[in-house]
Amino acid sequence: MTNLEIIKKLRESTFTDEDGEKYQLEFQDGLTDSEIEQLKEQFPSNNIDSELIEILKETKGWDGYGPEMVYFDSIGQFGFWELSANSITLGHDGFGNHWILDLNESGKPNKVFFACHDPAVFVVHSQNLNEYLKHLLEFYESPDKCHLNEIHDKTVMTIWNENDLCSQKTEFENQNPEFKDFLNKFEGDEWTVADLRTGKNKDGFAWGKFGANQFTERHPTELVWVIKNKKKGFLSRLFGK
Repeated sequence: MTNLEIIKKLRESTFTDEDGEKYQLEFQDGLTDSEIEQLKEQFPSNNIDSELIEILKETKGWDGYGPEMVYFDSIGQFGFWELSANSITLGHDGFGNHWILDLNESGKPNKVFFACHDPAVFVVHSQNLNEYLKHLLEFYESPDKCHLNEIHDKTVMTIWNENDLCSQKTEFENQNPEFKDFLNKFEGDEWTVADLRTGKNKDGFAWGKFGANQFTERHPTELVWVIKNKKKGFLSRLFGK
């Protein structure tokens, strides 16, 4: 199904939540050409991808059950710049966890991620916007057993406990010498690297594993993050080292 076909089905359908209550999604009107032109100023490189423009002309988004406020104009609202410098918030659960569409420096849509804050985990939810819309439709139709709830309820804890996607900085640099200049500024052995360039759905990393002194920085153009992997001791915190 195309994006617009999925949205049409979502608009016309009545769904049943996990408590057996019937509901419909509350759709917003689409944006005018002039509103889209104004919105471009907030996007990286002042560019909105044609895939998003097509959706925005149909609807700005909707309010409803599960992921609240699925709005396609919600640029820059996520806030965790170290995880995604440019993103569209495609829903939140009301408890500080977000589904976001990552955008590259040219405004082109990337993967959709689930950003969980407790535990602090960043997960590949869907490979692209169309797949995310399909996952949403699956959720609305079968909330008791679906991809969205499995990631929300189970995958984040698995990643938090195992965190096996991360590799030591030296190991990653040896295997990926093209990142040497980026990695040079991270001195010492207290860094790990998370690489989601080819990340599959449910791949992710625990970005907040090391407490209040956690530090994370993303590569300027690639789905690669450097994470500080050691907590500061008492004296280091006291003297700011």
